[in-house]
Formats: sequence, structure tokens, C-alpha cells
Amino acid sequence: MKKLNKVGKQIFAVCLSLIMVLTLCISPVSAAEAPNSMTVKRTKEMQSYIGDTNHFMAYATTDGVIVYCMDLHKDGATSGTHYTYLKEGDQGLLYLMKNGYPNKRITNTEEIDQYITQSAVWWYLDDVTGAGNLSEAFQTTDKEAYVGIRNEIVKLVNAAKVASKPSTPTMTVTITNSNLKLTEDGKYYESNPVTVDLNGAKEYKVNINNKSAQAVNENGEEKTTFSAGEKFKIRLNADKVKENINLDVNVTATGEVESVATFNPDNSAFQRVVSSKIYTKNVKLEKKLTLSAAGNGSTPTISTTPAEEDAVIVDVPNTLANSSLFAIVAGVVLVIAGGSLIIYRYRTNKN
Repeated sequence: MKKLNKVGKQIFAVCLSLIMVLTLCISPVSAAEAPNSMTVKRTKEMQSYIGDTNHFMAYATTDGVIVYCMDLHKDGATSGTHYTYLKEGDQGLLYLMKNGYPNKRITNTEEIDQYITQSAVWWYLDDVTGAGNLSEAFQTTDKEAYVGIRNEIVKLVNAAKVASKPSTPTMTVTITNSNLKLTEDGKYYESNPVTVDLNGAKEYKVNINNKSAQAVNENGEEKTTFSAGEKFKIRLNADKVKENINLDVNVTATGEVESVATFNPDNSAFQRVVSSKIYTKNVKLEKKLTLSAAGNGSTPTISTTPAEEDAVIVDVPNTLANSSLFAIVAGVVLVIAGGSLIIYRYRTNKN
């Protein structure tokens, strides 16, 4: 009976290992995209820095992200109110969140910065949608607790109204000469420098389908990852060119698009909110070139996909799924092998 218990414990340990492997495989990769929902709470009532009765309530999510109200004519949410993602905010709201509190400081007092940012959100929406959040007196004649507060609000609002929409990341790949030439030492066939222009991405990767070929920088150093603005060349060992060879060259980069998110309360009597957190969405950029290396000393030429063509934007592939499948198979094999070994040892001990 004791032997059986020992075997049972060993089997349990193997199964537990498999569970850990599967958990690691299917754990989601964290992304900086807006959540589908959140819960907000009241953090404090700010004093009236403009006028005598404009005491604004400050809000944050339960995990500490400051949010700003959008509909002053509605009630402020109570603590514990659940919100659902509504839509991406426009470029003006993005500007206000990037340049308002807490992402940037405006004065030497945090509460005043938060008050200025909240007022700017309502004022901006008044100007672009006619929402009617703030009174004319608030915008013109109400006394300021400190001189200059209203000017800071107006400055933010005016800049937000002319803010441009964030550009979509792009990549353009160009090469000035389509011929690969034999180097002076006769060791390589080599392309002219390839220029990669990136907008919204900091680096790019070069992958070639032939192990005899390399991507090198202009100093001849072999690399697979290049910085934005850095050129590369494709180099192929000349002794490998015995017959025509096609080289598929894949240039990829990942850009980011910034955005802010607005949220709708479950209770329609409460105000909508915009999150101060700046979210990012990944955009994969990809460009494929096919180079032909002709054998017998002939000059290779670029044969397909004009480099001057606009960059192709595609969805980011789910490489996690492939790695997860491999790990799951490996885990199952591990369990089968471990279980077989335990049973074998049990039978041997029993005999």
C-alpha cells in the first residue's frame, strides 16, 4: 500500500508539471491596449479653483488610473460604478491626456493640475460638440483662486483643437540598382545598399531564406536587426552560386499607434469618462523582396516586388499559438514517458 501511495505521488507530481507547462503555454501576452471594462471610484473632491461653486469630483479606476468625466450635465458616478469600453477618443482628447495630469505637470500643485485637465476636457467638448458643459461665467468672469489657471485651461483646449491625428506607421524599402555584383575579392555577390524608411517604428528585421546569404550593414557587419535610418546589403557567398538561386528577403518592423479610450457607465445617469492612460496598438509592417543569383558568373538581378511600392501593413501573426502547440506536445510526451517509468519501477519493486 505504501508503494502504491509513493507511485501515486510520483504520478501526481508529473501531472502537476504538465499543468504548469500548459499554464505557461496559454498565458496571454500582456498588451498595452484598452481594457473592455473597468470600475471607478471617487478619490477626492477638488476645491473650486474657478468660481465659488465649481468643486469637481476626482475619479480613478480601482487599479489607480485617473479618469476624467465628459458630461458635466449628468451626475458624477458613485464609487464602484462599472464602465464598459465605448470607443477610441479623438485626437483632441488624446492631446489633452498626453499633455494633462498625470502624464505631464502643469503647475507645482497636483490637484490644480487635475482640476485644469478636467476643465479642459469639458471645455474642449463644448467647443467641438456644443455639449454645453461649462458656464459662460466659468469661461470668462468667475474669479480664479490663483491667477493663470484659466489661461492654462485655454492653452490646452486651443492646442487640442488643432492637434493632428496620429499617423499610421509606415515602412518603405528602396534600392537604387537592381543588380547584384561580384565583390572585388571575388568572395561574394552583393547588392547595393537597401534603404528602409520607417515612420512610427524604431527598428526593423531582415530575414533571408538561404543560410548562405547574410544581411550586412554598410561596414560589412552581419546583422539581423537594424536601427531606423540604417541601410543594409544582401551578401551571398560566391562559391555557393553554382546555379540560379532565388533569395527571398523579408523586411519587417513593428510600429505603434497611440490612442486614448472612452468608457460608458452601466448607469446611463452617470457621466462617460476618458482614461488618462495612453494605450498603444501594434501595427506590423512587412516588405518582401526576391533576389535572383545567377550561376556561372552571371550577374544576379532583382526579379520581383518593386522596392518603390508602398509598404504593406498586415495583422501581427499569432506566433504564440505555434509555440503553445509545440510546448503542449512536449508536455504530453513528458507525462507519457514519466508515467511509463513510474509504472515500470513499481512493477520491478513489486516483483
